[in-house]
Amino acid sequence: MEDIGQELQQRQQELILLQRQQQELEERKKRLEELNSRRNELVHGQREIRERLLRAIVILERAESQGRKEVEQMHETRQSFSEQLAEINAIQPGEWNPTSIEEELSRALAKVDQASAVYTQSRAKLDALRGRELEPTEEESGEAGTAAGTVGDSFGNNFSRGLAFNLPLILALALGWVLYLILK
Repeated sequence: MEDIGQELQQRQQELILLQRQQQELEERKKRLEELNSRRNELVHGQREIRERLLRAIVILERAESQGRKEVEQMHETRQSFSEQLAEINAIQPGEWNPTSIEEELSRALAKVDQASAVYTQSRAKLDALRGRELEPTEEESGEAGTAAGTVGDSFGNNFSRGLAFNLPLILALALGWVLYLILK
């Protein structure tokens, strides 16, 4: 009887040991499932923020390239306008020789016509590059007064500007979110 009692006690201890092992395994399984879930969150968050950042970089590169083109065109146009202004300012009717007034007047008118043509052509290039007119028409000026802040700006221009101004905040929030997911 004592042998049976000892064997029963031994089996109960083995059963308790197996139950503890089962509990430990369940806890480990729970921790592994939690780690796997967090890893999946990390992978998903990483993929999502990578796509957002790549899109933002492409948008910014395009805006930067467009901005460079605008600046180059503006620089060339400003130089051309300065040259034409110097030519126009050089016209001094009071200093013309009275015997050659007709020739001087013809030359001066040709310079004015040339300056006007350069201005119109350069303005058209800038307008095309920027997607809006350098000098708004009277109708657009009236509309600009009623729609403050829109002065010919397109949605794309406003979106690019807004993204450029808010990009540091967006990046900081995204980094904070990723860190939160990692440390969670």
